[in-house]
Amino acid sequence: MGAKFFGNKWTKRVFSLLSPFYCAIIIFFAYLSVFYTLDLREPGTACMIVTGGSVLALTTMLYTRKQLLTKITSLVMLPVMVLPVMIYFGQWNILAPLALMALAIFFLSGLSETAKTIWGTIFLLVYLVGSLVYFLVTSMFAPATVTTTVKTGVSPSGLYRYEVTNTTDSSNGSTKISVESNTLDKVYFDMFYFRIKGLSHDVLIERPLQETCEIEWKTESRQEITEQLYALSDEIQVTLSDKQMDLLGRDAYEVMFNNGQTMKMTQEDYHKTIISLGERERAVLETEKEQLQLDSLSEKAREKLGITVEDFKTVTLSTLTDQELESLGIPDEGDVMYYNGKVVFRYYIAILEEYFDLSKQDIGLM
Repeated sequence: MGAKFFGNKWTKRVFSLLSPFYCAIIIFFAYLSVFYTLDLREPGTACMIVTGGSVLALTTMLYTRKQLLTKITSLVMLPVMVLPVMIYFGQWNILAPLALMALAIFFLSGLSETAKTIWGTIFLLVYLVGSLVYFLVTSMFAPATVTTTVKTGVSPSGLYRYEVTNTTDSSNGSTKISVESNTLDKVYFDMFYFRIKGLSHDVLIERPLQETCEIEWKTESRQEITEQLYALSDEIQVTLSDKQMDLLGRDAYEVMFNNGQTMKMTQEDYHKTIISLGERERAVLETEKEQLQLDSLSEKAREKLGITVEDFKTVTLSTLTDQELESLGIPDEGDVMYYNGKVVFRYYIAILEEYFDLSKQDIGLM
């Protein structure tokens, strides 16, 4: 009965649905390798979990190796593993089970020997060229200095973490303080800790290298910080994002068309506006298109068409009311960092300037 059940082609087709599921996990792992740094809190246990999952996946794929989904999956996983292997190079307790499983299912899948030879050669070249490019790029941008971390910590609210580093170079060195969000990391099973990268914000770079490094955190209110900023200058300007302009319910742009018509627009309306081009306009822009989106026009193209755009997103801080600041997501109070008695970081500015917005994350290959 069991042999008949497992020998049934429909049973194999159903089990083959697990192949793309496992492949999706590998793809997600590759994504994490680009945007997060892996820190294994329990390496031994983590290795056992990954190995167990890989063996289970390999067993299922071998059982369904002649199914189309499994064949496709066997081709996808090896090239996808290029990024994790390069970026997490050295963390073999995680990489080895995944890489060996991908390699095994590729060679043991139902693909023809000719297909395996061709694709195997291509994948080998992908790994060789990818590794060469990766190490050349990382070597090129690696600083020719010695950097030492002298202090790390977390703010009182737990929302931010900081790192103080001293860099020794030929110019008497420097001291740098970087602040990161402490809430954007990903943790799985309490042992796979993926620390976000590409969103670190430098709040201080001081030359020469400082011998004294006193970090103090205080909790200050929104109104207190506003008053402090006004005391510095009442002309402080901030550039708001389209999303923030929507939260305030303000128009983001004022557009004057070549017919003299003037319109104030939200960012949504601005990005949806279509400009119709007549024969003269097409000749001026040297295009055959009869319509173009307003936001796709360069400043030079707008000038040729006689269209002017005024951006309202840069606003003077003093024009924002306390209620508007609250609507922008600035809490009543938050963390302020002092370095040797001097303010270097305010939660207020971090939120207003969107320091840790994921849309600003850099791709991290190093």
